[in-house]
Formats: sequence, C-alpha cells, structure tokens
Amino acid sequence: MKHILLMLFLFVCLCPMTAQTEYISNSRDLDADCIENLNGQYGLLLLSKHQKLMISVVNASKKVDIIYPTQVGENGFYEYRVILDKEDTHQAKVEVNRRGDVYKTEFVANLKPDFMIAYRIEEIASPIRMEQQTKGNDAYLDATAAEVEFTTNIKNLSVKCPDLLEAKITRKTNLNDKDVNIISVVFPIKKLLSAREKVEKAEKEYDELTQKINSNQATDADYDRHDLADKACQVAENELRMLTSIEIYSDNTNHLVLDISDMGPRSKKCYAVLPLVIEKEVFKTECSAYMTEGARLFDMRKYDDARVAYINAITSKDVVINMKPAIKESISLCDSCIRYEKLAAFSISKILKMQKEDNATQDAVAKYASAAIAFLDVVNNYNPNDFYTSRIEKLKNLLEDMPLKISFTTVEWRTITEGDAIPDVEIWAYYGMDGISSIALTSAKKFKKIMSKAPEQYKQEGLTDTQGRALIELDRTKLPLGFVFCPSTDEDIKITYISLNDLMRQAQGTYLEKQFRLKMYKRTNKYF
Repeated sequence: MKHILLMLFLFVCLCPMTAQTEYISNSRDLDADCIENLNGQYGLLLLSKHQKLMISVVNASKKVDIIYPTQVGENGFYEYRVILDKEDTHQAKVEVNRRGDVYKTEFVANLKPDFMIAYRIEEIASPIRMEQQTKGNDAYLDATAAEVEFTTNIKNLSVKCPDLLEAKITRKTNLNDKDVNIISVVFPIKKLLSAREKVEKAEKEYDELTQKINSNQATDADYDRHDLADKACQVAENELRMLTSIEIYSDNTNHLVLDISDMGPRSKKCYAVLPLVIEKEVFKTECSAYMTEGARLFDMRKYDDARVAYINAITSKDVVINMKPAIKESISLCDSCIRYEKLAAFSISKILKMQKEDNATQDAVAKYASAAIAFLDVVNNYNPNDFYTSRIEKLKNLLEDMPLKISFTTVEWRTITEGDAIPDVEIWAYYGMDGISSIALTSAKKFKKIMSKAPEQYKQEGLTDTQGRALIELDRTKLPLGFVFCPSTDEDIKITYISLNDLMRQAQGTYLEKQFRLKMYKRTNKYF
C-alpha cells in the first residue's frame, strides 16, 4: 500500500513534465567552434538554455572532465565544457539528457586537440532525424557538379545552403506517394575543390616551415612566413567550413547539419529525413518517476535521498536499457556531492571550533578555509546553487589578503611514465587580453621575438631548479591569463602555454597553494 501511495505521489509530481517540450536535440554550432589551449587535450562545447543537463561520453577509456556552468554566458546560453584526455578517443560518443528525464540525444563528435567543437543542445517539440540511403552505384552524371538528395514526408522542410556554394535546389513529389517529397541540391564542384586544395596547400607550407623551425634551420624571414602560413591555414579552413555545411530543418524542429566537404565530381549522396517518433508512455513508467524524484531531491541538495531514488530507477522493472549510463552518472554525482559536502562541513566546523575556543591563528584559519573553498567549489560545479556560492565568497573574504602560491614541477613527457625532471625552464606569466597563438610556441627564439613586441604583457615569475621545481606567489587581485614555460638551456624541449583556468582546474592543492606537474615534450624523445 505504501509503495502504491509513493508511486501516486511521484506521478503527481511528474505531471508538469508532460506539458514541457518532450525532446532534446543536438546540432553542430559551427560559429561557436573555437581554438583553446587545452595542453593537447580534446574539447567539446555544449550550448544550451537548460542548466541541468547530464552528460556522458560512453566510449571514453580515461577520466573525462566536465565543467558545468554556474551562470548564463554572454551569448545567452549555459556553456558545458567537456575535456577528454589527449590519449583517449577523438571520436567521442556523447549522450545528453536533462536531469531526471529519460529522453536523451546522442551524437559522435570528431574532436581535435586544443580545439572546442561546439554543439547546440535544444528543447524542441517536433524532432527529426536523417538516415543515409546512398547506394554504391549512385552518381551524378555531370562531371562539373555533385548532388545531395533528400527524401522526406515532413511538410515545409527547409534546406539551406551557403550562398557561396551556388547550389540549385529543386523539389518534386514522389510519383508513388504524394505525401513524400524529393529535394535535390545540385552544386558546381569547382569551388569546393578549390577550397579544399587551398587548405592542403596552406597546411603543406605551414608544416614545412614548422619542420625548419624545429630543426633550428629557420631564418627570421622564415619565422615571419610561419606567422603568415598559420593565418592562411585558419582562413582556408574557415572558408571550407563555411562552404560545405548544409542545414536541414522545419517548423519547431531541431536543425540537422550535413557536411559535404568530402564530395567530388559526379558524387551523389542520398538521405531520408524523417520525424523521430517519441513514445509518450515512457513518462508513466516507474523508472521515469524515480528519475524525476531523484532530480527534484538533487536540486534541493538532498543527495542521500536523491541517490536512493536513482538506485530505484536503475533497478526498476521497466528501466530503459540505454538510459543506464545516464542514471549511473547521476548516482556518481550524488556520491561526489555527499563526499565533498562532508569534507567542507568538517573544515568549516574546525574554523568555528577555533573561533569558539578563541585560539584561532591566521595560518590555521587559512588552512581550513582554503580546504572548504576547494570542496564547496566541487559541489557547486556539479549542482550550481546560491547556497554554495554565498559560502564560498564568505570564506574567500577570510583569505583576500593572502597571495596565491603555485608550486610547479616540470618533467619530460613520455607515453606511459614521466621522464626526468627538466631544469632551467623559465616561467612567464602572461597578462595580455587574448590567448597566445600557437605560432609563439614553435620555439624559444620565436617566443622571445614575439614577447619583445609587447614586453608589458609578460613577467618572469620563476625558473625551475635542478629538480624541475619552482615556487611562485601571485597577487590574487592581478592574476595573469596564463603561463608560458620556456626552456632556457635545452632547445629540444618544446615550449608550452597553459591558461590559468586550465591550470587551476588540473592542479592539486588548496585555495592557498596549488601544486602543478607539467609534462613537456622533447623533440628527440625516443618514446615518440
């Protein structure tokens, strides 16, 4: 009887959900793609109006860092950042769902090092999907053109091509079914081939100049040409990207994007664009009810109760099999929040005890306050809440006059284990407004040349000793954008830049002092 009453209560709580949009979709957001120094790691940027998304990379073999947003960005979206290890897969299978919701969207993202591939995660009423139906003998008979053909039963389906593609779009009704339309997109192939050739040419010149720089054979003129070649690569890649994306959508649907960059003369691709059928009965299942209750309790910071609800969801008789990874991720989040809340509470209780006993010292308060800040930051990242933010700010006020200490250790980067310590590495704080171009990192000579043009943007904060160690102190009110690690004696060590945000995310330690180990690539390393 109690179980029945519980389920009735959960179903009542669930009713408002059926009135909201029932499907979330994903689509590429090419305009939001951006270069970002990730120390060679892969990046994924998810933009959404929804703050409480659950994200899983189901084929990742190593730890995935997910940075949850605490507020809306300047673009009006919550920005979720997913960072994958440089040695992990670059074809990430990603699943996204709203916390407590059984519906999910999934996609495979082709990632690149030091680059954020952007996707838009949207809530829509009428989802559509695209299936490839190209056969081996499909071809367009004109050698100067190529064709993409869409077959659909969706009314008012729009197909949008870049103006530069000069595509001709025609529509006709299927002779065997008047409810099915065939949309043909025919475009001259010359511009696409020219754009692709431009990319290959720019990349070839850039690689040749990079090789000269790496082998210490470059002249000053080569360095300048290298700058121009890097810009030429970026321009060429952007022109190709803007030329080769076809967008497909209709009223109240998600936007699908088709990449045609691999097409050539006489190429023909065929796709079916169909409505995605949603099983609305899923909202009435026991699993869904428990997931909704788990999400509600999680938002209320009742993590123990939320964990019980998610366990009930994953063990329910009607659990959706492909939702298990998302439910397991929810249980893991509950475990993390429970753990770090307890650690934060312990640290704060120590401060209160010292204040009550009137034996608090500055060092002791700093020790426990910085630990509490670190623990609350973790929980606030998983479940952004004013409750945590206000407490973090109060704790930071206790430490506002204390410097930020960072202890660096530089070691050689090998594939499996760390190599020897690297001494004589100059640590330069960068105080510019924009990130440092990869061009500046091709060699120490190149970096010093660029630095000489804007010396006010750089300040040397340290030099590693024979054990590869250096300790620096920074003014918290004037923190740099990032750090450049420049070898001063070994030209085979590759110069490295890391942003302060990435450093703080990866570093160990407390709010007062961070420890960071940097693995630096050596060009003569036999392990590569």
